[in-house]
Amino acid sequence: MKVLIFIFFYIFTGIFCVLAKENQIDNIIAVVNDQVILNSDVNEMLFFLKKERRNFKIPLRSNFLKDKVIEKLIVNSLILQEANRMNVRITQEQIDTVIENIASKKNININEFKKNILFHDLNNHFYYDNYMKNIERLLKIRIIQDYELRKRINISEQEVSVVFKNIMKNNKKFKRINLSYILLPFAKKDSQNTIRNKQKIVEDIVNKIKKGYSFEQFLLDSKKNKSIFVSKKMFWMRFLDIQNCFVETLNIFKKGQIIGPLLGDKGFYILKINDIDKNRENITTEFYMQHCLIKPSIIQTDIESKRNIFNIYENIKKGVYSFDDAVKNLSHDFYSSNKKGDLGWVSKKSFSFDLDKEFLYLNKNEISKPIKSNFGWHIFKLLDKRQVDEFYNFKKKQAYNILLNKKMILEKHNWIEELKKIAYIKIIRS
Repeated sequence: MKVLIFIFFYIFTGIFCVLAKENQIDNIIAVVNDQVILNSDVNEMLFFLKKERRNFKIPLRSNFLKDKVIEKLIVNSLILQEANRMNVRITQEQIDTVIENIASKKNININEFKKNILFHDLNNHFYYDNYMKNIERLLKIRIIQDYELRKRINISEQEVSVVFKNIMKNNKKFKRINLSYILLPFAKKDSQNTIRNKQKIVEDIVNKIKKGYSFEQFLLDSKKNKSIFVSKKMFWMRFLDIQNCFVETLNIFKKGQIIGPLLGDKGFYILKINDIDKNRENITTEFYMQHCLIKPSIIQTDIESKRNIFNIYENIKKGVYSFDDAVKNLSHDFYSSNKKGDLGWVSKKSFSFDLDKEFLYLNKNEISKPIKSNFGWHIFKLLDKRQVDEFYNFKKKQAYNILLNKKMILEKHNWIEELKKIAYIKIIRS
């Protein structure tokens, strides 16, 4: 009888242990308002991180990566709850676009990519649906995050200008300078009196050059007196390398500039700036435009769109309605139609056709004939045109992006902290 009781007890406890282990897989790790984060959610994210072959420098503290994953899942849960509260919906088309982009980066077609997901599912017990749901969740997070940060971030022209000036100042360091120099050397063993006399000689030469005496003539004279002077003519150096030769900060800003006397390791220098290899100017024409856009769609073919835009063009020309009325009531660009079709300043890079060619003979406030682009059929109205240096535009955009990234990091942190303050969050330690 005792043996039977023992066997029954053994089987019962064995079943209990198995059930406990299975339940442990889906233990609740955290509670975020009315949502729970399960152990399987944590394992899934860890799996995806390993699948992407990301390398992590893990501190010695155990469970560091797991704690970070839990923290990330809590934040994601808070943002997703905000997205659901605001009724954000993700379409299958949006999910398909993401899949296409991922497949394109892996240089495989969509079907191959989906097969790869299914293959991984069979081997790792993760479902294909989970992968798709994860994409949907990430899209929701991105949409609500972009919406919230756009409300919070404001970047003034003054802020951009300050960063732009700093970028241009730093950019100067990498310019190449063509220079000539005259050097009056001194040795370490020379007395202070000798060094002062040599400095006085160089100062006198600089004063004479500034009063009109030819630097090139001094250069020739110095070559005749090799025992006294050292000279070098017309060679290129990076600004940074030139600056490193001298303690004094150099302000090189124009051709023909005479700088000196400068104290260097070998003696007193007089520099002449022959040329400055600036970033080559890339002058382009920009157009300030409005447009009325008709886009082909499922219910309207390209031929029908073309017929439609030409009808609009003829009606504007005949005075049936104005260009502004056409934009307000007929344009398919709903974003710009609320701003009278205003596109701002546009360069030829913005469109697939040659803007310069199309607008060369267009006068201000005149409309173009219908033009086709990748977006559809347009009628443009030219408001103004200007010539700009693309290099400076690029640097201004760089300045704006630097500010944007900094503010995004700060405002995202502030937003997450605000969400946490009004939320119920409990992490359950096993």
